[in-house]
Amino acid sequence: MANNDFKKIIVKNVELKYPRLGETFRYNAAERRSEPCKPTANGAAWSISWVMKGDEAKALFMDLKAHYAATGAKAPFTTVFGMQKQEDGTVLFRAKRNGTKSNGEVNNPPIVIGGDKMPLADRNIWSGSVGTIRCWAAPVTDPDGNGGISLFVDAVQVTEAVYGGGGLDDFEDVGPTKKTGAGDGDDPFGSAAPADDPFSTSANPAPAASQQVMDDEIPW
Repeated sequence: MANNDFKKIIVKNVELKYPRLGETFRYNAAERRSEPCKPTANGAAWSISWVMKGDEAKALFMDLKAHYAATGAKAPFTTVFGMQKQEDGTVLFRAKRNGTKSNGEVNNPPIVIGGDKMPLADRNIWSGSVGTIRCWAAPVTDPDGNGGISLFVDAVQVTEAVYGGGGLDDFEDVGPTKKTGAGDGDDPFGSAAPADDPFSTSANPAPAASQQVMDDEIPW
C-alpha cells in the first residue's frame, strides 16, 4: 500500500466510545464480547470509537468517499468500515490499530496524550470521555470484494477523561456541549506521516457483520 493511499483525518472534541487503548482486545464470538489479549493474538487490536452528529458525519463520509476515489482503487466504493448509524440520528465511527504488523512484528500502541500534550498517565479511559482523534484513512477491499475505507487510529488526545468500573461504561457522561468536526488540519499532535508499516496492512480485512450496516452509498 502506497503512502499516498493514506489520508490524515483529525476529528475534534468528540465523545469517545468503547476505548480500547490501554491494551489490545479481540472479539470473542462465543461469548459475544471483547476481551483483553496479547498483541500477537489473532484479531488483536487497539481501538476507539466516537460519535458525530448526522451533518458532521455526512461531511466526513463524503470526504472519505472522495479519498477512496482519488486513490484509484478498483473495487466499487460501498462503505466506511466500522461506521454505524444510530437510532437518534448520530453516527458511530471506529478506528483501530492491529496488534501486529503485516510482517508479524508487534505494533507500537497508539499515542494517548492529555490536554497538556503530555502522555496520559492512565490510558484506560471509559466511554463518555471527550477528546480529539488522529487517524489514517486507507482504501481496503473485504473478502467479498466490497471496497471501502478503513480508519486506523494513530493518536488520541483526551481532554475530558472518564474512569470507572463495575459496569459504569453503560452510562454516559453529560457535560458541556463542544464544537466537533473533522479535517486534516490544525493537528494538536504535531505533524505526522504514515510510517512504512504503521498498521497491519492486510489487503482483505473481514469486518464484523455488525459493521456492515450501510447498504446504500450515502446512508443519509
